[in-house]
This record gives sequence, C-alpha cells and structure tokens, in this order.
Amino acid sequence: MSETTRDKLIATSIHIMAVKGFNNTGIAEILTQVNVPKGSFYHYFKSKDELGFAIIEQYGQQLRQGLAAHLESAEGSAMARLQSYFTMILGYFEGNFGLCNCLLGNLGQELAMQNVAMREAIFVHYRAVENLIADCLKQAKKEGELAANLDEQVLAKMFFASWEGCLVRAKLEQTAQPLRDLIYLYFSVVFKGAA
Repeated sequence: MSETTRDKLIATSIHIMAVKGFNNTGIAEILTQVNVPKGSFYHYFKSKDELGFAIIEQYGQQLRQGLAAHLESAEGSAMARLQSYFTMILGYFEGNFGLCNCLLGNLGQELAMQNVAMREAIFVHYRAVENLIADCLKQAKKEGELAANLDEQVLAKMFFASWEGCLVRAKLEQTAQPLRDLIYLYFSVVFKGAA
C-alpha cells in the first residue's frame, strides 16, 4: 500500500466525522468509501483512537496553516487581514452551507469529557489558532487599531470561542447569519470601540 492510502483514510474520516462525529463513524464505513480492505486500516493505524489523533493533527495543521498563510500574504493592516480571513471563511460557508463546520469544535464537544488525551490534542490546536489571532491583534496595537491596554490574548480567545459557538448556532438555524453577525460585532464594534 502506498502512503496515499493513509492520506485517503484520514481525508475520508475527516469528511465523514465532520457530519457524524467520532463515535458514530465506524471503521467499516471509512474503508468502504476509500475502497480498501480492513487489513489496510490496521497497517496504518493500530486503533480507531490512533486514527482520531491523526485526524485531529491533520485538520488542526490545515486550520493553522490556512490562517497563518492568509495573515502573512493578505493586503492591508493587521486588523484588515484578520477580518478578511474570517469573511473569506464566511463566504465559503455561505456558498455551501453543508460545509459550515469545524471538526476540532465538533470533536471537542463530543470527546472532551470522554477522552482526556484527545481533548488535550484538540486544545493544542485551539491555543495555536488563538496565538495566531493574538499576534495579529498585537500588530494591530502597533498600528493604532487596538488600544494598548487591552489583552490581545483574551480578545483572541474570546473571538475564537465565539466563532466556534456561532458555528453551532449556524447549524441550528441553518444559516450563516450568526457568523456574519459575529464578524460585524467584533470588527465594527468591539475592536473599533476599543481603539
């Protein structure tokens, strides 16, 4: 088996678990979609939990790298780059509401009270995303767009927590409006009012 089989197992698992969750996704379903025999799964992963850690790492790295790349390459001030990232993600969700999801958030809600090691693995990526946002807000302070006395780490934590909560609300309402409202609240009121 080639290394791409492992990649396919992870990618397919991410796709399925984003909708069904970890506990409600069976190995057989993943193998059927990838079209590989059961032995192939155990060649790459000793258990479903090991697959879970691989999924968390893969998805978490993709999330972090996507945000970091955008903040580094986008035009405008630090605050404008941060806003444009979340506005871009909002547009992505609005284009296909079925994608309105964050696997880390979903797995965190499902597994935090069941599996300490997975909770900690998920939280590593949460903190990393929050640190990227905080670094951007620190730059916004230097550019005069955020008051110097504000704690950018707290703001980053609350913004990302709010984003994750609005993803849940968006699924409940079946509309991306909660995400749109959040972007407006933070970038037009909270951050602006603090400058």
